[in-house]
Amino acid sequence: MRFVLFFFSLFIYKYSSAQFVVKPLSTRNHVQELVNNYFLGDGIKITKVSYKGKIEAIGAFTDYNNCVGIPKGMALSTGSVSAIAGPNYRNNTGANFGDYFFFDESLITKASQCDGVVLEIEFIPLYDSLSFKFQFGSEEYPEFVGKEFNDMFLFELKPMFIKAKPKNLAILPDKKMISINNVNAKKNNELYIDNTNPNNTLYQTIEWDGLTKPMYVGTRVHADNPYHLKILLTDIEDCEYDSGVLLEAYSFRSFSSKAKKTLPIKKSYAFQFENNKATFIKSQENKLKQLADSLYRFSFDSIVAIGHTDNNGTDSANQILSELRAQAIIEYFKNTKIKCVNYTALGKGSTVPLVPNISESNKAVNRRVELIFYPKIK
Repeated sequence: MRFVLFFFSLFIYKYSSAQFVVKPLSTRNHVQELVNNYFLGDGIKITKVSYKGKIEAIGAFTDYNNCVGIPKGMALSTGSVSAIAGPNYRNNTGANFGDYFFFDESLITKASQCDGVVLEIEFIPLYDSLSFKFQFGSEEYPEFVGKEFNDMFLFELKPMFIKAKPKNLAILPDKKMISINNVNAKKNNELYIDNTNPNNTLYQTIEWDGLTKPMYVGTRVHADNPYHLKILLTDIEDCEYDSGVLLEAYSFRSFSSKAKKTLPIKKSYAFQFENNKATFIKSQENKLKQLADSLYRFSFDSIVAIGHTDNNGTDSANQILSELRAQAIIEYFKNTKIKCVNYTALGKGSTVPLVPNISESNKAVNRRVELIFYPKIK
């Protein structure tokens, strides 16, 4: 069990019905404890942590309703992290720190930088692969889409045992940087979540006007050798519109790519949820417990939950609902004694029905969660 050894500020400046709670650090002396307790996962040995920026710009968060996409982790912002919590009552929320202008050579830009944060982690991976999970969000959505300058961030990885150029891991499959211009409602929209509709639950949960869906960073590394990871986030030109990054708890991990491949085991379960919610019907708890008890006998490298809905509602609403229902299964498993290294929650909305949605009984069949089990090789 992980114990939180440091103290946060006693006051949470802003929250939304305790749905999404952010706790900024009260002193920079506890940045390493924050990393250890809200980012560090398996297979990583951290040797040094340093931080440059306002102390209000870093902290921990918990999304109690699993609405945003990452339920728990570490937050960085170009303003105060406490302002990330919803509801989304302004389209230009920002904290101009004023006295914190800086230049960082990692970002090649003609524009001025301000309100920057830089978190640097020196570490040794125990295996040959490295990954972590994040979401990027900003108040610059949608007004600054297509503008010359956007707020910028990067995840810069550099080996310390050889002379080599640093590598930015915050990139899209086409090698372009993840940015407001490159991920939005028109470009790479499958990776984008709009948060400008007051009728959506997300609008009541988080302040950002737009954010990416949860994304994975992954790269090969040399096991047992030292590396330097720089996480940098900065306002460009203006210092008013905040941007931020959410890093999933325990997702910063190293693992082996050389393990023998096993055939995944795929099962489909018709778990029942409350109507249009990701909350289990009470009668399902015993069914879930029986499943968890049966899985406890085995060890898994990975368990993937894939949520599905019927065709009631809009495509976008069904997509979000299917993801939340899959995440609810995963969160239940995480609170049991199942031996699993990694969990993943995915959603397919109403796109993969088992039977035509022509009756209530058929729709009940399509409201399901599929589980894919990857057994652990001994």
